[in-house]
Amino acid sequence: MKFAARNTAKSSVSRRDRLTIERQRAVSLSKLFPNIERLRIELVFSDPKLSTPQPSAQLHTLYPAATAFFRFACPCADCDGDFDLTEAVGNAMALATKAEQPALLDGQCDCAGHRFPDHAEFRARCPIQLSFHLQSEASQARRSRG
Repeated sequence: MKFAARNTAKSSVSRRDRLTIERQRAVSLSKLFPNIERLRIELVFSDPKLSTPQPSAQLHTLYPAATAFFRFACPCADCDGDFDLTEAVGNAMALATKAEQPALLDGQCDCAGHRFPDHAEFRARCPIQLSFHLQSEASQARRSRG
């Protein structure tokens, strides 16, 4: 019996290419949210099946000229999933605009991707969980109007 070869590198490259293309097509943060001066996104990944080491945390600080793209690849190289925080960022921005002050938003989500464990003939659901913290800051001009 012959099994089809699994090509995780090809799968990983296509995911990376897809995210790169989508990032390039996205508009700037200032076009999407004109009153936001800065957006800080903290990502903390965890795998409940592992005690140590856990995937490294990430911190992204975006300014008006940055691309408004809020999908982040799963930190596991053998996973085909990503975390889409577009809706959460939109909610944080709406709060900041409505309240005319910095907005804070915390949340959690699970990776929807699948992993290709070494020497396995099946794809396993990725166990990575993401805890995120969003903090947006409105521009000085907007805050001084109130």
